[in-house]
Amino acid sequence: MTTAIAAILAVVVGVLLGALVAWVLAGRVWQARGQAREVQVRAESEAAMASVREELLQTQGRLSSVEAERSRLAELQASSTSLDDKLTPLKESLESFREQVRRADRERAEADGQLRTQIQQVQAGYVSLESATRQLVSAMASGQSRGQWGEMQLEQLLEHAGMVEGVHFRRQDTRADTRGLTGEGASRPDVVIMMPGGGEILIDAKFPFDAYWRALEVEDGDDPAVHLAKHADDVLARTRELSNKRYHDSAVSPDFVVMFLPLESLLSSALDVNGLLLEQSFQRDVILATPTTLLGLLRTITFGYQRKLMADNAEEIREAGAEMLKRLTDATAHLDKMRRGLNQAIDGYNKFVGSYDSRVMVQARRMNELGVSAAAELEAPAEILELTRESKSIEGAVDEAG
Repeated sequence: MTTAIAAILAVVVGVLLGALVAWVLAGRVWQARGQAREVQVRAESEAAMASVREELLQTQGRLSSVEAERSRLAELQASSTSLDDKLTPLKESLESFREQVRRADRERAEADGQLRTQIQQVQAGYVSLESATRQLVSAMASGQSRGQWGEMQLEQLLEHAGMVEGVHFRRQDTRADTRGLTGEGASRPDVVIMMPGGGEILIDAKFPFDAYWRALEVEDGDDPAVHLAKHADDVLARTRELSNKRYHDSAVSPDFVVMFLPLESLLSSALDVNGLLLEQSFQRDVILATPTTLLGLLRTITFGYQRKLMADNAEEIREAGAEMLKRLTDATAHLDKMRRGLNQAIDGYNKFVGSYDSRVMVQARRMNELGVSAAAELEAPAEILELTRESKSIEGAVDEAG
């Protein structure tokens, strides 16, 4: 029994010892594990702290970078503000330039429209001119029509020169060949200019035109020089015809007749071919005149008429001047008589004022001193100190002016 109990106790003690040993061993194992875990946690904590420190350093670096960027942005903003201030005039200039460009575009568009309109008008005018040119060429085909056109041009020159028909010139004045030199009987120059003081200048307005016109509208392969040479010959032939008519033999006029060419080019183109044309026409007592030279001649004659009119009226002007001077003399005498009368009236007035002051006003002042009052204060009228101005006689004024 005791042995069993002892055995049981031994078992129990053994179990307890085993449990104690197991517990001690387990505690050591847990302790070892705890230490290992602690080391691991410490290592992880240190690693985390190192990572945090790195992050903090990076954050500080980024903050420094942000601060530097902020400073740079502030500087850029200040620079931008200064640049805006500097660019403001440039912006205004650019805006003004844009406005000028827009205005120039509008004006250009308007000018283009006007130019198109003018071009259309020119085209229409060209068509009209071409039609009128054809009509003119058709009309110029007839010698009678050319003469009428030349007479019309001559009439315009006479009008520009201030000449009046019947006073300064006559048309189609018939001239009889009294000497029988031409064998043609009566002839008629287109216009007869009457010279101031007597004499006449005869003008013929018929002119050659066919060869000149053919030279202007030559086609390819045709030589205009041939037609211009023919035109020069026609002009010279026309001077022979006028010379043979002997217009000036039946008139009190210079020994020449004027052949009127209504276009300057009619004479210049003929002179280009025949440089002696003027001399050859002078030898035949014919003067070749274009609108320019003829207008100068006509205005010279008009000036002569004006001078002659002044000479004719000189005596009448002298008589009118003498009559005017006589009337001025009479008027001056009347004015002088009036002046003397005014001076006498002024003298009488001044004498009356002196008598009034010495006789009437003295008594009035005496009565005022004795206590007699008046409704208004009496004052003597003032004297007239200036006299009328004496005018010079007409003879004296004329002598002084001379």
